[in-house]
Amino acid sequence: MTKALGGSTDRFVLLPDHEAASAVAGCLPFRPTHLVSHPSGRPWILADLPHGRLTDIRAGASALVLIGPGPVECEPLQAALGRCRDIDELDRILASLPGVFHMMACIGGVIRVQGTASGVRRVFHARQGTTLLVGDRAETLAELVGSPVDEAALALRLLEPLPHPLGERTTWHGINSTPPGSYLRIDGRQYVTTRRWWQPPLPSRPATAGATAVREALESSVRLHLAGRATVSTELSGGFDSTAVSYLAQRERTPLSAPAVLAITARSRDPLDDDHDWAALATRLNPALDHRILPAERLPLTYDSLADAAAERIDEPSIAIAQRSRVLAVTALGRETGSQVHLTGHGGDHLFVGLPTLSLDLLRTRPMAALHRIATYRSMFGWSWPDTTRQLARHGSYHQWLARSSVSCGRVADWRTPLLTWGAPATLPDWVTPYAADLVRGELGRAAATARPLAPTPGRHLELDGIRDGARLVRALTDITGRAGLPISAPFLDDRVIEAALSTRIEDRVQPHAYKPLLRQAMAGILPERLLARTTKGVGDLDLALGVREHSTDLAGLWSDSRLAARGLVDAERLTALCDQPEAPELDDGALLTTVACELWLRAVDRTTTPQEHTHAPSLT
Repeated sequence: MTKALGGSTDRFVLLPDHEAASAVAGCLPFRPTHLVSHPSGRPWILADLPHGRLTDIRAGASALVLIGPGPVECEPLQAALGRCRDIDELDRILASLPGVFHMMACIGGVIRVQGTASGVRRVFHARQGTTLLVGDRAETLAELVGSPVDEAALALRLLEPLPHPLGERTTWHGINSTPPGSYLRIDGRQYVTTRRWWQPPLPSRPATAGATAVREALESSVRLHLAGRATVSTELSGGFDSTAVSYLAQRERTPLSAPAVLAITARSRDPLDDDHDWAALATRLNPALDHRILPAERLPLTYDSLADAAAERIDEPSIAIAQRSRVLAVTALGRETGSQVHLTGHGGDHLFVGLPTLSLDLLRTRPMAALHRIATYRSMFGWSWPDTTRQLARHGSYHQWLARSSVSCGRVADWRTPLLTWGAPATLPDWVTPYAADLVRGELGRAAATARPLAPTPGRHLELDGIRDGARLVRALTDITGRAGLPISAPFLDDRVIEAALSTRIEDRVQPHAYKPLLRQAMAGILPERLLARTTKGVGDLDLALGVREHSTDLAGLWSDSRLAARGLVDAERLTALCDQPEAPELDDGALLTTVACELWLRAVDRTTTPQEHTHAPSLT
C-alpha cells in the first residue's frame, strides 16, 4: 500500500508589473524557490522547481526565461535575443531548442508565455479582479482566485473518447487554457490574445531522411534530460519505445566511470505477455545497463489504495490516478538508488504505430495505394464492408462531423469498428445520469458551432489529437511521480521528435503489416538486430481485469459517498451494483477507469476547498 505523499511538483505563476499583482505574491498556494523580477523590481515569475531548472537570459531591456529539465547554452540565446525587435521573432530561436521547455519572454513591454506543442507543458490564465494571473497549472490559479469546479466540464470528462476541442477545457470556472502550439501574448495593459506558433510539418521526407531526423532529435532530447544528473533510470518494459530510450540513455553515460543507467522492468501477471522476455534479451545484449526487475507479486494492481489516490491532487482528472500505486512501485526502485530522472517510452505509440485513418489522407495523392491499405486494414480488423464504405463516403468537414456526432450510453467502440473519419463515436457509460448526459450533449453542440480540426485531413487531425491525449497522461504521471521525488520524462513527446516523425511521408511511416517501421529504421545501429525484429507488443489487460476483481469491494464502497453522485452526474446505486459484480461486461472497456479518475480528482479537490452548495436537483429517472 502506497501512502499519500507530501512532496512537491514543479509549478510557476507569472504576474503583471503593477502593485496590485505584487500583493498576490504573498498568497500563493506554494512556497517559491525561484524569483524572476520585472525591470521595475516587482515580482514577475515565482516558481517552485524541486526537479526542473530555470534559465534567466537578459539582453538590454529584453528578457527570456526557460523552465525545463536541463541546461541551455545561454550565450547564443542572449545574442539572438538582443537582435529581436518583436515577440514573434522568437519563433526561429525556439525552433533550435529541444521542445521540452516552458518559455516566458518580454520584448518592448510585450510578454509572451508558451508551453510545448505536444501539451506536456501547458499555460493557463485567469483574472483576480482586474489582475491577470498566468501559470502552468489550472489548479494553482483556481486556488488563487477561488474558482469553483465546472460541472459541465467535469461531465465531459466522463465521455470516451473526448473529442477536440473539449479536452483543452479546464474543469474550473474562469480558468482559461492556452491550446498547445499557441502562446499567450500580453501587452502593457494586460490585454490577452492567443497566437499560433506551431504548425505540424508536411509529411514530405522520405524514410531515410525521416529516420535520421528522428534519431537525432531523440538523441538530443535524451541528452538534455540526462545533463548534469549523476544517476538516472529508465522504464524498460521490453517494448520497442522503452528499449530505444534505455539504449540511448546508456550511450550518453560518459565518462565510462559514470553510474550505469538503471533499467527497471515490471513483470506482468499475464503468462502470455512476453514483454519481460524482450527486456531480459535487451539487457543481455547490453550488459552495461543495470537491470532491476519488479516481480509481479510486488506490482500493485490497478485500483490499489484508492484512499491514498483520493488524497493525490493532480491538475485534471486522469486515468493515471487509478494506476498511482503501480507507477510509484516502479519509480520507487529508481528513488532507492538516487535516480534524479526517470525516462519512459510514453508517446512512442502515438508517433510510430500509425492510425488507419492516415490511409484516408493518401486518397488525393495516391488513391490506389490508399484504397489498397484501407482494404488491408478492413481484412486485418474484421471491419464490415457496409461500415467501411459508409465512412469513406461520408466524413465531411470537422464541424459537420462533430455536429452530427450523437452521444450514446453503452460500450465504447472497439477495434472492430472502422476508423476512417474525424474520430470514433463518443460514448458515455450507462451509469451517468440524464442530467449529466444533457450537459454533455449541450456542450458538444455548442463546441460544434465553432470547432476547427487540428489539421486539414482526418488522419493528421486524429494523430495530433492522440498526441495531446498522450501528453495529458504524461502530465498526470509527472504530477504523481514528482511528488514522490522522481518525476518521469517522455523524450518521445519532445516537440522536435514529434516534428521529425510527422515530417516523414505517411506511406513510409505507417504500413499495415510493419510494426513501427520509421522507429525501427531510426534505431538501426543503436538497437541490435534481434531487438529490431520484434513485431509484437504487450497490452497488460489481465492486470486491469484482476484489479477490478481484487479491489471490487473498495470500488463498490467508493460510490457510497460519491462526490460525482452528490453533483448529480452518476448513478451511485448502478455503479455499486456493477462493482459488486466485477465480471460484468460493462466494466471491461475502460469506462470505469475514466469515472474513477473523475471521482478521485473531485475527492482530492473537496479535501482542500470549501464545499459548494449545488442548487440543481437532477433526477435519476
